[in-house]
Amino acid sequence: MQSRILEEPVTPVSESHETRPEATAGREQTLLLGGTVRILDLESFRDDRGVLTPITFDDFGFSAARAFVVRAPQGAVRGGHGHRRVRQVLFCASGAIEVEVRHEGGHARLTLDERHPAALLEAGIWAQQTYVGVDSTLIVFADGPYDSAEYDDRTVDEAVS
Repeated sequence: MQSRILEEPVTPVSESHETRPEATAGREQTLLLGGTVRILDLESFRDDRGVLTPITFDDFGFSAARAFVVRAPQGAVRGGHGHRRVRQVLFCASGAIEVEVRHEGGHARLTLDERHPAALLEAGIWAQQTYVGVDSTLIVFADGPYDSAEYDDRTVDEAVS
């Protein structure tokens, strides 16, 4: 499956994604929705034993307070909410996962896979994941504790207004 990053405007004004250097270990980052979603350019090491992809949270100013793993069958849709205060790093450990994100009228879609395995979502981002690969696994790192009152459970239509 080929990686793709698409940005689809919900309003007539199109916001294209931008790629610009960040102070992140000298690597370029792709920013979506005004920088509230960042595709993390992680270095991977491949040999005949497999692939190793380290994540150094300090490189992008993130401190994980908790993590959870989601395994879902192909075609499953998860998420469909935002977080008022918590930032998240979504890391696709296997397969492929399409992520739809919305913020302040903007809309973007990206695919997390072996080529682009991770994205940082700032607080306030509505996100929904569709598991498109067989045996897809998502690891979510959050910078705050679980709190059901912290969830923004608006529907997709409400999230764009």
